[in-house]
Parts: sequence; structure tokens; C-alpha cells
Amino acid sequence: MSKKSAWAGAIVAAAGLTVGGIAVAAAADNPDGPPVAAFAEHHPGPGKGPGRPDKVGKLKDSTLVVGRVKAVETGKLTITKDDGSEVSLSTDGNTKLRGGDLAGLKTDQRVTVRVKDGKALTVALAKAHAQGTIKDVNGNNATLIQVDGLQTPLDLSAVSEKPKNGDLVAVTGSVSDGKTVKVDQLRQLPK
Repeated sequence: MSKKSAWAGAIVAAAGLTVGGIAVAAAADNPDGPPVAAFAEHHPGPGKGPGRPDKVGKLKDSTLVVGRVKAVETGKLTITKDDGSEVSLSTDGNTKLRGGDLAGLKTDQRVTVRVKDGKALTVALAKAHAQGTIKDVNGNNATLIQVDGLQTPLDLSAVSEKPKNGDLVAVTGSVSDGKTVKVDQLRQLPK
């Protein structure tokens, strides 16, 4: 291979990394959808300019609130944030709960809420992720011993194939009482 073709290959690779880096940076700005910058260049929106201006405009200047549901009422959602403070947010027919209906939210469920101007735009149930060794399996209940020694109670009622004592697993689920993970996905890990 000549020096000239080696340099040409290096320049093409650098250009590819640069473009890829822009797409990754854009994805960080818009975690709910495709990278806006890359998407806008290749997919002009219908009559509203390039990209997805409806979604970009809606999320621009929004913030994220993370915490537990304190109350759900018609037109209002109250969240106890992780720092202990409370925030009351307005809701309407455009407020979306990923995978469900806002009326189905329960007190103490952990959520992330996209907020703009005091209004909840989207609500998502926060998923718990943990891995470790199973112990004390008793029907639909077990304990997960994590690598750091933390013991987490598990509700296995939604899992068809129950783990055995000593199994190394990764679990995903939701926490409703502040400590027990209701497991919706369980994956055996190699020992």
C-alpha cells in the first residue's frame, strides 16, 4: 500500500468518526428520539421545515424531574423529588405516560418526568436494574445479594422461570414500596 492511499484511508476514517461523533452528541441532546442533527439533514419534515421541529420545539428548554409519585389528580401530578422537595406539575390530554395511562400511576412509583413551564410533557416509570446472586428463594419471593453486599428483596411473581439459590442473575423491574423490586425481566448470567 502506498503512503498516499494510507493517508487517504486515514482521512476517510477520521471524517467518519467526526460525523459519527456528531450523531452521538445529538443523541445525547434528544434521548427520546433519533439524533436531531442527523435526522434533520436526511428527513425533511412535512411542510414544517427540516427534521422534527414539532418534537424538538416541545422538548427545547425542558427539564427532567426524577422522584416518586406523591399524588395523581385530574390535571395535576405531584412528585417528591430525590432531594425531598415536592413539585406540583400540571397535566392535560397531551401529557403522555410511556406504556400506559396517567390514571394508572400509583403513589410511591418512581418516575422521570420531562417538564416545561410547570407542565408535565412525558412521564416514564423508572426501571430498577440490579445484578447479583440469588438467595432465600421462597415461591415468588427471593433476595438478591449485589456485588457491593446490598441485599434487595425481589418479587418474582411476573417471572415464569424462577431462579435457584446461588444463581447469578441480572434483573430489571419496578420498585413500588421503596425496597422490593418487582421483577419483569430476569436474565441468567454465566458464573
